[in-house]
Amino acid sequence: MHMLDSRNTKALVILAAALAAGLVVGSLRFSGLGQAGRITLGIFTVAAILWMLEPFPLYVTSFLVLIMEVVLLTRPGAPLALAGKSYRIFVAPFFDPVIVLLLGGFTMATAVKRCGIDEMISRQILQRMGTGPGSVLLGMMVTSAFLSMWLSNTATAALMLAVAIPLVESLPKGERFGKAIVLGIPFACNVGGMATPIGTPPNAIAMGILDGIGSQITFLEWMMRGVPLVVVLLVLCWLVLMKIFKPGVDSIEVDLGVQDRMDGRTRFVLILFSVVVLLWLTTKWHGIPSPIVSLLPLVVLFGLRILNDDDLRNLGWGVLFIVGGGMSLGVAMRESGLTEWLVELVPFGGIGLLPLMLVFSVGAAAITTFISNSATANLLIPIVVGITAISPDRSAVIIALASSVAMMLPISTPPNAIAYGSGYLRMNDMLKAGSVITFASSIMVAAFIYMVF
Repeated sequence: MHMLDSRNTKALVILAAALAAGLVVGSLRFSGLGQAGRITLGIFTVAAILWMLEPFPLYVTSFLVLIMEVVLLTRPGAPLALAGKSYRIFVAPFFDPVIVLLLGGFTMATAVKRCGIDEMISRQILQRMGTGPGSVLLGMMVTSAFLSMWLSNTATAALMLAVAIPLVESLPKGERFGKAIVLGIPFACNVGGMATPIGTPPNAIAMGILDGIGSQITFLEWMMRGVPLVVVLLVLCWLVLMKIFKPGVDSIEVDLGVQDRMDGRTRFVLILFSVVVLLWLTTKWHGIPSPIVSLLPLVVLFGLRILNDDDLRNLGWGVLFIVGGGMSLGVAMRESGLTEWLVELVPFGGIGLLPLMLVFSVGAAAITTFISNSATANLLIPIVVGITAISPDRSAVIIALASSVAMMLPISTPPNAIAYGSGYLRMNDMLKAGSVITFASSIMVAAFIYMVF
């Protein structure tokens, strides 16, 4: 019996190639870059290759990054050891306050889904949107975006497509508007996650890296910028889909079935969810940091056994480790001087502020079209925050938000893949609508951040 199948063999070949590339890059002599910076550049090269090609889960690369950082940069005789650096500076990001914030969000999301509150919310919104094709599409998108602010956008896409498919199948044969509904859900899920720090990993990565350089953004401050942008982008997506897939019917009947009455446990979880969100939004007034507030649902939900050990094991630890790995790499790049050296390679000072922001936004969206948004954020944010021509807050937030507007291909985001896998779309359908939305959205992200920051 073979110990490794072809998939494992391919992963090991990619790993070996990545390590070889990292070794070559790390051994090159670059003017102005010290030994620690060269080693970190080699680690960055390995991480970039593995995060882009994904021969194994992204969080595995995060652990490999940590191992390489500690072994190559902090062991006795290594470059940073001479500066008195401890390996703990690379381990700490894996339980950074941002990780705790995400953990609390995942816990609340699990309880909300367990009690069916997500379905309850979707019913309430859709029942109020009317039966016109445009209203039904908008209702689906608003529901998807709102749920994605708090829940996994992958889970939200799966839930909403389960609601949407019967509607699509009820349309007359050949009616193209069904494609608008199927596409509207993943597009709205992608956009909705931009509204809150816990909505999507790039947001958390940006907050964590900014916190590491002494520039904090609170939960409320993020939402004050994120929610208006989400509203604008939702309208954009809706208009594009209505234009490309014009409805040929006057009404669509939405059968949502009979809603079960809320029991005591569901009411309790809904109240707890409301309290936690309220505390997240009012950190400046009560003084309790958002990550500490995030521990409340863990204590309450697991303490009262509303959630159990199986739920704990399924809390999305992989996502947490991906975020931790990105922030750890950011620490290495900053401490070794690599960030400063990379920034000096390009004369950003000669570019106007708005054009520079457009370059960041369009570039991040383009890269995310082909690799995960988490990988894009992990690779780009540590670099752009060192560019003095633009404030770290602006550069990090632009990359994080633009990483969520890739709509062109099924591989761009998990919601896109789920929608494409439904069998109701062709690649050309997603490409036609997604290319317009991706380009327009990336421009709007840059313009919006330019005006509000």
